Amino acid sequence: MLRSFTLARRLPTTSTPASLPTNSWKTPIPALSILTSSLPASHPHHHQQHRNYACQIHHPTKLGQLRAKLRTFGQGHIELDIHHSPGLALLTLTNPDKHNALTGKMMAELADCVDFLETVTDPKRKDKEDTLELEEDVKELLKSSGLVLKKEGKAVQKLDQDALKTLKDGLVGIIVTGSQHKSYCAGLDLSAAKTTLLTPQAGSEMAALMVSTLTRFMRLPIISIAAVEKAAIGGGAEMTTFCDHRCITEQAKIQFVQTQMGVVTGWGGSSRLLNLVSRSQALRLLGSAEPIRGGQEALKLGFAQAVSPAGKAVEGASEYMQQYVWERAPTTGQQGDDAGARRCVEAVRAMKRIVSFGLDCERIDRVSELEKDLFKGLWGSPDNLARVEAASAPKKKK
Repeated sequence: MLRSFTLARRLPTTSTPASLPTNSWKTPIPALSILTSSLPASHPHHHQQHRNYACQIHHPTKLGQLRAKLRTFGQGHIELDIHHSPGLALLTLTNPDKHNALTGKMMAELADCVDFLETVTDPKRKDKEDTLELEEDVKELLKSSGLVLKKEGKAVQKLDQDALKTLKDGLVGIIVTGSQHKSYCAGLDLSAAKTTLLTPQAGSEMAALMVSTLTRFMRLPIISIAAVEKAAIGGGAEMTTFCDHRCITEQAKIQFVQTQMGVVTGWGGSSRLLNLVSRSQALRLLGSAEPIRGGQEALKLGFAQAVSPAGKAVEGASEYMQQYVWERAPTTGQQGDDAGARRCVEAVRAMKRIVSFGLDCERIDRVSELEKDLFKGLWGSPDNLARVEAASAPKKKK
């Protein structure tokens, strides 16, 4: 066990077309609605797109088309280690040269990842035939995705039935982090955005996909924790709020810099932050761009639940998550899933559904829609463009 961690145990597919025109963002996608379904309830695949609790935000086919469009922009990728440790997966935002900032490609893959996690945790799949069907569904989901799958740190080309059964029957939690112990996420990759995403229409479409993706992730029946090393800036700060918990190093900095860029949060970060800290604290963090510096400050605000030393955020997050994995943890020297006594996976997932259902989802959805509309009005404006240009200009050496 890692003794240096401070813990505060407070609990506060759509298929995409094979090819789409590669025209510019000047050709708009029709108006998007993240609150209406494009499939009737009687459709045979309806349950795969719309999970079984009432607060699920739907993602219509138009968002699938937008996902395919975004997939062509930028570098980086999303990695998912399906068996980081017993009961836990690890999702890694991988764009280290840009401090793990998100590109259009990574946004699309993050949505792919949510599709995958929704599919493997679907409570309706219980027997052997469902495992066979699950294998086919996963194969179809991953066909056009750049999502990198790993198992215990090693890349895998495909998932066999045993691996899928382990996920279906054993996954209770997921850790989200940035790659190579660099920043958790530096928001949107401006080098990719400057030529493709800096218009109000593109900003609105990007925001629609990200709000949908992060809200769906938040409502998965598995428990999540953000492992934050160094900086989480702008959209990266928003990317810490969709998780159930946060483990933050003492060297980390979380900062909502949107007002400094002449915009507002566009990925649903404000609506989620209101569920984590007080209204006045949320206004201070969002309106003045004042950063949260280090794990202890985050802990005091109620924003974080665990603190770890620099370079150990994932380890700290993993230790915190053991409370959901084990009733009796393995003793030193024991190995494998059979050591110790596991918690009932179905019960833990059911509790997560109850907590998700208990959120004021109507309010969250309304605020997220307001964020998206206000973001569209500010994103790509002359003031925003000037600030983006200044932020992306080469820094002068002192």
